[in-house]
Amino acid sequence: MGKIIKKHEMIKTGINALDLVGRPGEVIVYVFYDIEEDKVRNRAARICKDFGLERTQFSGFVGYLSKNKREELALRLRDNLEGANGKVLIQPVCEKDFREYKEYIEFAEEDGNE
Repeated sequence: MGKIIKKHEMIKTGINALDLVGRPGEVIVYVFYDIEEDKVRNRAARICKDFGLERTQFSGFVGYLSKNKREELALRLRDNLEGANGKVLIQPVCEKDFREYKEYIEFAEEDGNE
């Protein structure tokens, strides 16, 4: 059974949409990856979560990181890819641009007769 989403929860906008709280010296970072092997892909997800990033897509994360943490994350994800086919993108985004963020979520409603 799927999660029941209220209409007002279906459209999220702006920096508060992901409940992120910034800290001085950190910027918003998107991480996306396309990795063929399940084991390597799952390790990449764990690495992102270890850095406090929040999953936004199956292979996409977002959160606040300092420059040093971004570099450390890049090294860990690069080392994780060693020998596997894949690609990782780590993209810092300024808060001004992130305020334009929009997320649209659509779920088919269940009729309860199943």
